[in-house]
Amino acid sequence: MSKFIGIYGGAFDPPHLSHINTAKALIEERGYDKLILLPSHNPPHKLLSANDYDRLCMLKLIESDKMEVSDLEIKRQGIGYTVDYLPDIIAKYGDNIEYIIGGDSFLNFDKWYKPLEILKLVSIVVVARDGEREKLYTKLAEYENIPKKGITIAKYMPDSMSSSDIRNKLRLHLPVQDLLDSKVAEYIKNNNLYNEYGALVETLKANISEERFLHTLRVVMYALKFVDKLKLDYNKVFIASLLHDCAKNNINYDYIYNNKLVPLDSKNTPIAHAFCGSIVAREKYGITDTEILDAIFCHSTAKPNMTNLAKLVYSADMLEEGRDFDGVVKLREIFEKDFGRGFIACLEKTCEHLQKENKEIYPLTIDAYNYYKSKK
Repeated sequence: MSKFIGIYGGAFDPPHLSHINTAKALIEERGYDKLILLPSHNPPHKLLSANDYDRLCMLKLIESDKMEVSDLEIKRQGIGYTVDYLPDIIAKYGDNIEYIIGGDSFLNFDKWYKPLEILKLVSIVVVARDGEREKLYTKLAEYENIPKKGITIAKYMPDSMSSSDIRNKLRLHLPVQDLLDSKVAEYIKNNNLYNEYGALVETLKANISEERFLHTLRVVMYALKFVDKLKLDYNKVFIASLLHDCAKNNINYDYIYNNKLVPLDSKNTPIAHAFCGSIVAREKYGITDTEILDAIFCHSTAKPNMTNLAKLVYSADMLEEGRDFDGVVKLREIFEKDFGRGFIACLEKTCEHLQKENKEIYPLTIDAYNYYKSKK
């Protein structure tokens, strides 16, 4: 009888402790003789950060007696559709195999390339978090009368750790020792992976206060959660949210106002740093992208006809996880459910707060308020 094999595919960009814990748990729960970690080469649904070689090397560091890394998909090159490489897997490991996918993948399984062919080739094991399980059982019923080898929802429920969050933390030089195997963390450090923005982060850190820098890190982490949902450019979201407060500390505004580079009526107001920040980002940090500079410019005031990038930076500045003003939890709920409605709710909250405190509302904010209220 052929060995019972589990195939655990993914980007593993990078492989983290939840990947390892899931693999170990499924080996025990399903009784696999061997679990194969199968890194993808060029998945059709995502862009990879680390190259094939580095991801293979990181996975090799976590191999064990029952956990083996395969480069089978990577060697195929091209866009990697599951149905295309499954025959090669079966040829190598036999047909007594189960293909492991996440709960979010199974909920969208009908959108995969030739999903019914996949079901004929292998049994599927779905690994899902607690909050996904009710939807999964509903989805499972859709396949009841479809020819297949089998679909099983695993008992094991992984935590909410994600590679994208870890990549974001690494790029911001945040601690990740509780999220990665120590050997993987060392490999990432030694090979300077996920450090594309390192110089920018460190320069900013040296030029604003510690409190402001920690706020900025939280803004970036919050904003990046919406990149895929809003189909925004990752680089623009990262840089705009990172530099939104770059003129908050240690900046002499005189040069900017003397040369009339920003509206003069903003001088000595709480929103001066936003307008001046667009100049500092350009002249000190070398940012030339007009959409990024515009998002920095209006992140405190808002303005009519903002881009989604600008709306996101404005809202993330207000909703980052360190904010604890009355009503912030409800605002986050609205924003995370409905981006457009949530942005307007943030703008309304700002105006409401300023009126309550008898503080002047900058004219551009009033223009924005009236503009977006008319669009509701």
